[in-house]
Amino acid sequence: MIGLHLMLDGVMREPVTRETVDAILRELPSRIGMKILAGPVVVAGHPINPGWTGFVVIDKSHIAIHTFTEGNRISIDVYSCQPFDADEVERYLHAKIGLTRVNRHLLDRSEA
Repeated sequence: MIGLHLMLDGVMREPVTRETVDAILRELPSRIGMKILAGPVVVAGHPINPGWTGFVVIDKSHIAIHTFTEGNRISIDVYSCQPFDADEVERYLHAKIGLTRVNRHLLDRSEA
């Protein structure tokens, strides 16, 4: 296996702040047994597409978050060359940001 890629697309009860996105990127890696190598970096979206985008480089790959104020939508990618507990990621995010709906895709990225 090259890696495990978890993609969650969902709707939150309410829009999140920059501080919440930053906190998720700081807290989530250790919850899944990863170490932060760089970041987190969190930036504001353009006025035409308001929300927050953030990422953190972890010891085996990355975690990225994209939020969209309109519709309280969120997209999260967790990719790692090391196995991790995808269910724990989802539980944490439900508790942290109050996901009301979520579509989950989990890919085993194999060598070609």
